[in-house]
Amino acid sequence: MTSRLTSRTTRLTSRTTRRRRAVAYTATLLAGLTLGVAPVALADAPSAGSDTADLEQTVEADEEVVTEDAAVTVGHVDVGPRFLDGEWTMLARDDREVPSVWRDPERTVLHLGDAAALPAPEGPDYEFLGVEPGKPLYVVPQTQAPDVVWLGWNTQDPEVVDAVEQGASLRLDGVDGPGEVFVFLQEGVTGPPNVLWNSGEPLPQELWMEVNTHVHANWVFTEPGIYQLDVTMLAELTDGTTAEDGSTLVFAVGEDTDPEEALAAVAEAASDDPTADGSASPDASPSEVTAPAATDAPGASAPSSDSGSAALIWGAAAAGVVLLLVLVARVVGARRARAAAERDAGDES
Repeated sequence: MTSRLTSRTTRLTSRTTRRRRAVAYTATLLAGLTLGVAPVALADAPSAGSDTADLEQTVEADEEVVTEDAAVTVGHVDVGPRFLDGEWTMLARDDREVPSVWRDPERTVLHLGDAAALPAPEGPDYEFLGVEPGKPLYVVPQTQAPDVVWLGWNTQDPEVVDAVEQGASLRLDGVDGPGEVFVFLQEGVTGPPNVLWNSGEPLPQELWMEVNTHVHANWVFTEPGIYQLDVTMLAELTDGTTAEDGSTLVFAVGEDTDPEEALAAVAEAASDDPTADGSASPDASPSEVTAPAATDAPGASAPSSDSGSAALIWGAAAAGVVLLLVLVARVVGARRARAAAERDAGDES
């Protein structure tokens, strides 16, 4: 389990590059959904010491880490950091069981069915959604709703509380899905949306998580289908070092979207990753990956037929240009000589 989780950061380096895309700027309060108060957690918000309310829960140091796949349709799940064998690791805390267990996010599908569907509201406060009023949107609410998964984050593991300087950042690196994704907090029932992530702005985007806090926000998806959110969890530790680990949050949005297909999509993306099998890193320069041997070195291979053909084509083209210039020069010279002769004849007459 540990070796699989610790290899995720390398895999995401290339996967997020392939997936990174933008879709319209936004974040919203949805009609008919009463949103509660939770800690504000923006990347540029005040750090530790902010006057914020906390959602009460206790995380124990000995909670188990499990490895099997899971599909979550109803119940409480937090993403958060822990130290596995001394290494900073991003996990998902599944609070549906007693005692709670921690799971690999890449093997945990959050399924939003019909109970998560809400109509897009009217009014200027919601124009940033970029959708017509009444369009169905799929929502993980900030406050727990019946028959809908309740997704948040926490920094409450005892070892994390002792090791982290002030807090951690949860960074959105890439989005792969059929629609737009928004994450925002609502300050009270009638306050304006407080945007944490929106997939229409340039990535990456970070939200701030104070140490020893538990936060829930609204997660909005505009279209049904499979979504993969590539994320990284980072922190400055009290010993002066920096810790980070990446993973993928997996959503099966819509009643007819199969969670098993969502898991298979994540597995396929990992298998397609060129760094997953030990091949060259995408950050390596071309000389590090494909540097050819010098042609005059012992045992050096000859240029490929493709490169040889290209050289002949470019050489022939260059020769043609030279011949054309010679012909033009001759024609111009002949015309000048003829004009000079005609002028001389006119003078003699």
